[in-house]
Amino acid sequence: MKRTESGFTLVEVVIAALIIVFVTGSVMYGVITTDNSLRNVELRHRAFNTLANKMEEFKAQVALNRIQTSSDRDRRVCIEYKTIRDMVNQTGAGTGCRTIGYLSHNIRSRQTESNQARIFDIEGKLKYKMMSRFGKAGKDTVITLNVSQLVFN
Repeated sequence: MKRTESGFTLVEVVIAALIIVFVTGSVMYGVITTDNSLRNVELRHRAFNTLANKMEEFKAQVALNRIQTSSDRDRRVCIEYKTIRDMVNQTGAGTGCRTIGYLSHNIRSRQTESNQARIFDIEGKLKYKMMSRFGKAGKDTVITLNVSQLVFN
């Protein structure tokens, strides 16, 4: 007389568990990679906004004839604050800063034929670190922005 048992063998259960672990690991890796990619896009956007705001400050200084020299190179600026309170208190590039960038600028006067106006070329660079796969600081990234400011005498 034959005995028939219904159910799964140990080998089938182990293989099914391995397949589930593999699929889960692949999904988690994809989620982490996507999360870091989104973080880098957000970080690039914040870095551009920080640089654009600093360029507006430089343009205002040129318009008021208070031109900063380029000796202020690689000045630390905060790109991303940890909390809103840190941003409001302007804790700077210290403990309240989540991502620090290094700002450098160059302001040059352009020769013009006009006696009533002067033109200044302002170049700003912001260097910061992108995030790598597992949330650690990765490669250096540099954003450059060039603007011109027309000043009437």
